[in-house]
Amino acid sequence: MSDESNGNTGADIALRRRVLLGGVLALASGAVLGGAGNAVAGTNAAFRWCRRCQGLWRPGAGDNGHCPVSHWWDHSHYVDGSGVYWFVDQGGDYSHDRRTNGNLDMKWCRTCKAAYWDAGGPTLCPNNSRGHTPSPETYRVETSRDFNPRYRHQAGWRACQNCFGYFFIGNGLGRTHCATGRWHVPLTVNRREVELLPRYGNPPWR
Repeated sequence: MSDESNGNTGADIALRRRVLLGGVLALASGAVLGGAGNAVAGTNAAFRWCRRCQGLWRPGAGDNGHCPVSHWWDHSHYVDGSGVYWFVDQGGDYSHDRRTNGNLDMKWCRTCKAAYWDAGGPTLCPNNSRGHTPSPETYRVETSRDFNPRYRHQAGWRACQNCFGYFFIGNGLGRTHCATGRWHVPLTVNRREVELLPRYGNPPWR
C-alpha cells in the first residue's frame, strides 16, 4: 500500500526512513526473547499495558491518564493483567553507559500518560487537541536487530502511524483503540510492520 493511499504525512514518511535505516526485521507477535535482567541506573520500570486500549502507559505520574476507551465516569488506563515494561532513558544503563542499543525515540505523554514514538511531528492525544505533551525524559526502544540479549524483550509491539502511540498488536487490531476513534494502524516500512521491543520482566528490581 502506498504512502499516498494511507494518507501519511511528511513526518510519517520521515519516520519510516529513520526506522528503515535501522534494518528492522519482523518477529512473531507475543514472543518473549532473551534472558531476564534487573533494572539499573538510567532505566524506568514504571510502564504497564492497558487492557482497554492495548497501549503502553506510565502509572505513578500523577493520575491514571486518559485512555481512548472511556466512559462517563472512567477515563483511566488499567494495570490489571499487565507485566512490567521498561525502557532505557537518555542517560543510558549499566551505570549510565551511553553505548546502549536501540533508537532514542520514545516518550510518554504527560496528559494521557501513553507511551509514544516521538517522530518530531504531529501526534494525537485523546485528551489534548494539540497532541501529546512530551515527557522530560526520552527513552530508547529496541528493534529485532539491535535488542540487547542481556534482557528479555516482548515481541508484538508497534507504533501507530496515526497517533504514534505504542500498542500491542498480539491480541488483534480489533482490540486496539486509537485517539482517532478507530483502531490503531501499524507503522509500516516497505510493507513490513515495524517491531518495537520493550524490555520485559518482573520484580525485584535492583
